[in-house]
Amino acid sequence: MSSHPDDISEGAWRTVRRDLLLDRRPWLILWEEDVVLPSGYRINGYLLAETRPYAMVFAVTEDGRVPLVRQYKHGLRRAAYDLPAGYLDEGEDPLTCAQRELAEETGLHGGQWRHLGSPVIDSNRGATPAHLFLATGVTGDGTQHLDPTERIDVLLLPVEEVAAMARRGEINSLASVANIFMALDALSQLEGDGPLPATKD
Repeated sequence: MSSHPDDISEGAWRTVRRDLLLDRRPWLILWEEDVVLPSGYRINGYLLAETRPYAMVFAVTEDGRVPLVRQYKHGLRRAAYDLPAGYLDEGEDPLTCAQRELAEETGLHGGQWRHLGSPVIDSNRGATPAHLFLATGVTGDGTQHLDPTERIDVLLLPVEEVAAMARRGEINSLASVANIFMALDALSQLEGDGPLPATKD
Protein backbone atom coordinates (compact mmCIF):
# COMPACT_ATOMS: atom_id res chain seq x y z
CA MET A 1 0.00 0.00 0.00
CA SER A 2 1.46 3.34 -1.07
CA SER A 3 1.76 6.21 1.39
CA HIS A 4 2.58 8.88 -1.19
CA PRO A 5 -0.07 11.65 -0.94
CA ASP A 6 -0.27 12.11 -4.73
CA ASP A 7 -1.09 8.47 -5.43
CA ILE A 8 -4.73 9.00 -4.43
CA SER A 9 -5.18 11.56 -7.25
CA GLU A 10 -6.12 8.75 -9.62
CA GLY A 11 -9.27 8.42 -7.52
CA ALA A 12 -10.39 11.98 -8.31
CA TRP A 13 -14.08 12.53 -8.86
CA ARG A 14 -15.21 13.77 -12.29
CA THR A 15 -17.52 16.79 -12.36
CA VAL A 16 -20.26 16.47 -15.01
CA ARG A 17 -22.36 19.48 -13.98
CA ARG A 18 -21.48 22.62 -12.03
CA ASP A 19 -23.97 25.39 -11.21
CA LEU A 20 -23.51 28.54 -9.17
CA LEU A 21 -26.17 28.68 -6.44
CA LEU A 22 -25.06 31.73 -4.45
CA ASP A 23 -22.46 34.47 -4.89
CA ARG A 24 -22.02 36.66 -1.81
CA ARG A 25 -18.37 37.63 -2.31
CA PRO A 26 -16.17 37.91 -0.36
CA TRP A 27 -18.03 35.91 2.28
CA LEU A 28 -19.51 32.91 0.52
CA ILE A 29 -19.77 31.36 -2.94
CA LEU A 30 -21.87 28.20 -3.12
CA TRP A 31 -21.65 25.68 -5.97
CA GLU A 32 -23.71 22.58 -6.76
CA GLU A 33 -22.07 19.77 -8.70
CA ASP A 34 -23.00 16.38 -10.08
CA VAL A 35 -19.95 14.12 -9.81
CA VAL A 36 -19.01 10.64 -10.95
CA LEU A 37 -16.68 8.54 -8.79
CA PRO A 38 -14.01 6.22 -10.28
CA SER A 39 -16.33 3.29 -9.54
CA GLY A 40 -18.98 4.86 -11.75
CA TYR A 41 -21.20 5.78 -8.79
CA ARG A 42 -22.82 9.20 -9.31
CA ILE A 43 -23.59 11.83 -6.67
CA ASN A 44 -26.01 14.55 -7.70
CA GLY A 45 -26.20 17.90 -5.97
CA TYR A 46 -22.86 17.83 -4.15
CA LEU A 47 -22.34 21.20 -2.45
CA LEU A 48 -19.04 23.08 -2.44
CA ALA A 49 -18.41 26.37 -0.64
CA GLU A 50 -15.75 29.03 -1.21
CA THR A 51 -15.35 31.11 1.95
CA ARG A 52 -12.94 33.85 2.96
CA PRO A 53 -9.47 32.81 4.20
CA TYR A 54 -8.25 34.21 7.49
CA ALA A 55 -5.15 34.47 9.66
CA MET A 56 -4.76 33.77 13.37
CA VAL A 57 -1.95 34.12 15.90
CA PHE A 58 -0.85 32.55 19.18
CA ALA A 59 1.08 35.51 20.58
CA VAL A 60 3.27 35.48 23.68
CA THR A 61 4.16 38.72 25.45
CA GLU A 62 7.61 39.45 26.87
CA ASP A 63 6.37 38.37 30.32
CA GLY A 64 5.01 35.05 29.02
CA ARG A 65 1.28 35.74 28.67
CA VAL A 66 -1.01 34.93 25.74
CA PRO A 67 -3.87 37.20 24.61
CA LEU A 68 -7.25 35.54 24.22
CA VAL A 69 -10.15 37.49 22.76
CA ARG A 70 -13.74 37.02 23.87
CA GLN A 71 -16.54 38.23 21.63
CA TYR A 72 -20.03 37.35 20.46
CA LYS A 73 -20.15 34.80 17.61
CA HIS A 74 -23.46 34.82 15.81
CA GLY A 75 -23.00 31.30 14.44
CA LEU A 76 -22.82 30.04 18.02
CA ARG A 77 -25.40 32.53 19.34
CA ARG A 78 -23.11 33.26 22.27
CA ALA A 79 -19.76 34.73 23.26
CA ALA A 80 -16.67 32.60 22.78
CA TYR A 81 -12.93 32.61 23.42
CA ASP A 82 -10.55 32.66 20.46
CA LEU A 83 -7.06 33.63 19.49
CA PRO A 84 -6.77 37.00 17.71
CA ALA A 85 -7.75 36.50 14.08
CA GLY A 86 -9.35 38.10 11.07
CA TYR A 87 -10.13 37.78 7.39
CA LEU A 88 -7.56 38.62 4.76
CA ASP A 89 -8.27 41.79 2.83
CA GLU A 90 -8.08 41.52 -0.96
CA GLY A 91 -4.44 41.17 -1.98
CA GLU A 92 -3.23 40.98 1.63
CA ASP A 93 -0.68 38.34 2.60
CA PRO A 94 -1.40 36.17 5.65
CA LEU A 95 1.45 37.48 7.83
CA THR A 96 0.39 41.10 7.32
CA CYS A 97 -3.19 40.15 8.17
CA ALA A 98 -2.19 38.32 11.35
CA GLN A 99 -0.03 41.23 12.52
CA ARG A 100 -2.77 43.74 11.72
CA GLU A 101 -5.45 41.77 13.54
CA LEU A 102 -3.28 41.29 16.64
CA ALA A 103 -2.64 45.03 16.81
CA GLU A 104 -6.27 45.99 16.17
CA GLU A 105 -7.83 43.51 18.60
CA THR A 106 -5.29 43.56 21.44
CA GLY A 107 -3.00 46.57 21.00
CA LEU A 108 0.03 44.24 20.81
CA HIS A 109 2.64 44.23 18.07
CA GLY A 110 6.24 43.47 17.18
CA GLY A 111 8.10 40.38 18.29
CA GLN A 112 9.34 37.42 16.27
CA TRP A 113 6.90 35.63 13.99
CA ARG A 114 6.71 32.12 12.56
CA HIS A 115 4.18 30.64 10.13
CA LEU A 116 2.95 27.32 11.59
CA GLY A 117 0.83 26.15 8.68
CA SER A 118 -2.34 26.78 6.69
CA PRO A 119 -4.74 23.89 7.38
CA VAL A 120 -7.98 23.65 5.43
CA ILE A 121 -11.14 24.20 7.48
CA ASP A 122 -13.42 21.64 5.76
CA SER A 123 -11.80 19.65 2.95
CA ASN A 124 -15.13 18.02 2.04
CA ARG A 125 -16.67 21.36 1.10
CA GLY A 126 -13.81 23.56 -0.07
CA ALA A 127 -10.18 24.59 0.17
CA THR A 128 -10.45 27.64 2.46
CA PRO A 129 -7.31 27.85 4.65
CA ALA A 130 -6.71 29.22 8.13
CA HIS A 131 -3.20 30.69 8.21
CA LEU A 132 -1.79 30.00 11.68
CA PHE A 133 1.10 31.87 13.31
CA LEU A 134 3.22 31.98 16.44
CA ALA A 135 4.62 35.31 17.68
CA THR A 136 6.88 35.73 20.69
CA GLY A 137 8.06 38.83 22.50
CA VAL A 138 5.08 40.99 21.49
CA THR A 139 4.56 44.30 23.28
CA GLY A 140 2.04 47.12 23.40
CA ASP A 141 -0.16 49.29 25.58
CA GLY A 142 -3.39 47.38 24.92
CA THR A 143 -5.07 50.13 22.89
CA GLN A 144 -7.59 48.50 20.55
CA HIS A 145 -8.61 49.74 17.11
CA LEU A 146 -11.89 47.93 16.50
CA ASP A 147 -14.41 48.01 13.68
CA PRO A 148 -17.90 49.34 14.50
CA THR A 149 -19.19 45.74 14.46
CA GLU A 150 -16.68 44.56 17.07
CA ARG A 151 -16.78 44.45 20.85
CA ILE A 152 -13.83 42.43 22.12
CA ASP A 153 -12.60 41.69 25.63
CA VAL A 154 -8.93 40.73 25.91
CA LEU A 155 -7.57 38.35 28.53
CA LEU A 156 -3.83 37.95 29.04
CA LEU A 157 -3.26 34.46 30.45
CA PRO A 158 -0.27 32.22 31.12
CA VAL A 159 0.56 29.82 28.32
CA GLU A 160 -0.34 26.84 30.50
CA GLU A 161 -3.82 28.21 31.26
CA VAL A 162 -4.61 28.76 27.58
CA ALA A 163 -3.61 25.14 26.88
CA ALA A 164 -5.75 23.96 29.81
CA MET A 165 -8.76 25.89 28.52
CA ALA A 166 -8.41 24.24 25.12
CA ARG A 167 -8.16 20.80 26.72
CA ARG A 168 -11.28 21.48 28.81
CA GLY A 169 -13.25 22.49 25.71
CA GLU A 170 -13.56 26.12 26.79
CA ILE A 171 -12.01 27.17 23.47
CA ASN A 172 -13.97 25.37 20.78
CA SER A 173 -12.91 27.03 17.53
CA LEU A 174 -11.14 24.34 15.51
CA ALA A 175 -8.59 26.81 14.15
CA SER A 176 -7.87 28.24 17.61
CA VAL A 177 -7.36 24.80 19.13
CA ALA A 178 -5.08 23.76 16.24
CA ASN A 179 -3.13 27.02 16.51
CA ILE A 180 -2.69 26.60 20.29
CA PHE A 181 -1.23 23.11 20.13
CA MET A 182 0.87 23.77 17.02
CA ALA A 183 2.31 26.81 18.80
CA LEU A 184 3.00 24.82 21.97
CA ASP A 185 4.81 22.21 19.90
CA ALA A 186 6.89 24.91 18.18
CA LEU A 187 7.72 26.54 21.50
CA SER A 188 8.84 23.25 23.00
CA GLN A 189 11.15 22.62 20.05
CA LEU A 190 12.62 26.11 20.31
CA GLU A 191 13.42 25.99 24.02
CA GLY A 192 17.09 26.77 24.43
CA ASP A 193 17.52 27.56 20.73
CA GLY A 194 17.40 31.34 21.07
CA PRO A 195 15.04 33.79 19.32
CA LEU A 196 12.38 32.61 16.91
CA PRO A 197 13.60 32.72 13.29
CA ALA A 198 11.77 35.16 11.07
CA THR A 199 8.84 33.81 9.10
CA LYS A 200 9.30 33.13 5.39
CA ASP A 201 5.83 34.50 4.52
